[in-house]
Formats: sequence, C-alpha cells, structure tokens
Amino acid sequence: MQKKEEFPSVFLQTGDCYLAVQPTMVTTVLGSCVAVTMTHPGKGIGAICHAFLPDSLEGQRRGERDPQICRYVDTAISNMLQGMNKLRVPISELQVKLFGGASGLAVRHTEHSTYNVGQRNVDAAKKMLSDWGLRVETMDVGGNRGRKIHYLTHSGEVWMKRLADQPPAQPSGR
Repeated sequence: MQKKEEFPSVFLQTGDCYLAVQPTMVTTVLGSCVAVTMTHPGKGIGAICHAFLPDSLEGQRRGERDPQICRYVDTAISNMLQGMNKLRVPISELQVKLFGGASGLAVRHTEHSTYNVGQRNVDAAKKMLSDWGLRVETMDVGGNRGRKIHYLTHSGEVWMKRLADQPPAQPSGR
C-alpha cells in the first residue's frame, strides 16, 4: 500500500468528475451525494465523480438546458465511461466502487421515501453501472453519516472515514 502523501492531490467539488492518467490522490466529502470510482490498475487510469442528483431528466423537466454534466449520477457515470473509451480502457476490466448516499436528518425514518435523495442516488448509480455491465466491487452507502474519501487514481485504493453525526441545529437566542 502506498502513502497518500506521495501523490499530487485534488479536492473534488460537488458536481464534478475527475479522470486521471497520472497517479493522483482525489479527496471529497459526501453526504447524500455519491462518489463512483472506476480504475484500471493495469493501465494506471482512474476516474471519480461526486454527483448530487440521481437523474438528468429532472433538470430537463425544469427547463435546464446545459446542466453541469457530473451533477447527475446518470450523466456523470456516462461521462466517465466515455472518457475511459477515449483512452481505450476496456470497460469490462474496470474496478468500480461506490460511496455515499447518506440520508439527511429530515428523512431518517423514511429511508425509501422519494425525498431520500441519498437512496435515490445510490439506486441510480447501481442501475446505471448494471446497465453498462459493471459490477460494484466495494460499496459503503446509506446510513445517516457523511463520508470523507481519499481515492488513489492509478491503484483504485480508497481510504474512507465516516463523519460524526451532526446534532440538529438549535435556534440561537437573541
């Protein structure tokens, strides 16, 4: 196992994707968002997304014309796979991992509610990956705690830390 500090680092913002042809340590923090990592260790190529909504059709219905591609789980995964195709990475040989999809405080008791964006993000990622014939090798999803992940692009190694529960906000006194 290599040390995280040995590589250039990138912080992945919400709604972004990152495709690396050089070894890079990518860090991101997830709540209801999901991160999908795809790695071909033989070629040393990796990609990661930080998507926060499940389906790009939702944005189209609201009249959004040019959505941020990696904002949505479906278009983020498609974008990553298109990048892999351009680099001639065999899609069937990718190692895939999935993280995130925590429920917010308001939906803790309604895990399968349409309001649970975290679960909807996870479901969308699983479906999209399955549609491409990809199997998720490692997954840490759901629950009510966020996650901080560090992803080493060329090897596919992921270090993950669950974040502490945040108590509900208390009204401030005047």
